[in-house]
Amino acid sequence: MEIKADMHTHSENSHDSLCPIEEMCLAQIEKGTNIMAVTDHADIYLDDYDIFTPIERAYKKVEELKTKYGDRITILSGIEISEGFWFPEKSRKMRTLCDYDVIIGSVHCVKYGDLTIPYSKINFSSFMKSEIYDYLDCYFNDMLEMLKKEDFDILAHLTCPIRYITGKYNIAVDMEKFEKKIDEILSVIINKNIALEINTSSYDNLCDFFPSKHILKQYFEMGGHLITMGSDAHVAENASIHFDEALHTVREIGFEKVYYYKKRNPIPYKI
Repeated sequence: MEIKADMHTHSENSHDSLCPIEEMCLAQIEKGTNIMAVTDHADIYLDDYDIFTPIERAYKKVEELKTKYGDRITILSGIEISEGFWFPEKSRKMRTLCDYDVIIGSVHCVKYGDLTIPYSKINFSSFMKSEIYDYLDCYFNDMLEMLKKEDFDILAHLTCPIRYITGKYNIAVDMEKFEKKIDEILSVIINKNIALEINTSSYDNLCDFFPSKHILKQYFEMGGHLITMGSDAHVAENASIHFDEALHTVREIGFEKVYYYKKRNPIPYKI
């Protein structure tokens, strides 16, 4: 049986989603998804927001839905921790809050000058081109710091600021300027056995993934093999979105397996 595993979804327990977990689960079943992980946001930088209660609530709901839909889909508990290295004590508490199947690590904010807001809320059209390159340099530096300090299983949406810089503001970026930094990031995740997520949420406006096909090929040529698929869906209709295109791409590159996580262990399946 062909397996489809969506390891990155959000629900009403994330600050930026209103989708009930059951609604997401039913959408995944309808799309033929066999495995889904609920990985709600623990955006540590939101110091005026209770990040712990929603995650516990999501975990309990997943346990309830396992009984209800367990014969139709495997539902996994997870979390997406952002900027954990800014507040290490909160991050440690969050990582031990529940018995997760998977922990995703991501960078949503960059400390750039006076800016600490998420890059999704920045008006990059007001930036000079040199400032955009400086910002992206800080982004990759933060990612390397996160990889050094945080404990997680999957690196989420590498190069995600491009969704806004290019996808929203139509500003072209020469990613070759960051080849050494990206190379270093890929080397670290290979050495630490951290999976590289293929995030499909960017395909509609960029016709590519996070990271791009070029970076996925680079990862493969470096010996990387741990890859996961994530829709990053915040609404039910985006469950497992553009997985067919992503699977075609990874097969073309040469990958033979994709992974999902259970009890924080990677489990392969052939594609």
